[in-house]
Amino acid sequence: MRILCAASVLVLGLAAAAAAGANPKDCLDLSASQDSDVSSPTGVQVTVTGRNHCADSVDSSRAWFTVHAIDRGNHVIGSQSGRFGPLLAPGGSAETRVFVVCDPDKVGSVRVE
Repeated sequence: MRILCAASVLVLGLAAAAAAGANPKDCLDLSASQDSDVSSPTGVQVTVTGRNHCADSVDSSRAWFTVHAIDRGNHVIGSQSGRFGPLLAPGGSAETRVFVVCDPDKVGSVRVE
């Protein structure tokens, strides 16, 4: 009986690991764009999209990223970390927004990594 219980726990543990899917960093294609609808004197709002290109589901809540606000001289003038929500199916996408504190008049572009 003990062996059967131990084997069941092992199988359930492996199934849970498989259900969690692949490493989010290896499976998500990230993109970022500045939200032109939001105006603030203290920074910029950025929409970040992650698309799962893997054949497995991804626990996108483990997919931390950093958004950088870049000035016209290609210097980082502000950064903000964020992450996505729940499980992301193969081929699925998720979107979230982050606010980057910086001088919005100096922002030339935004980048996510």
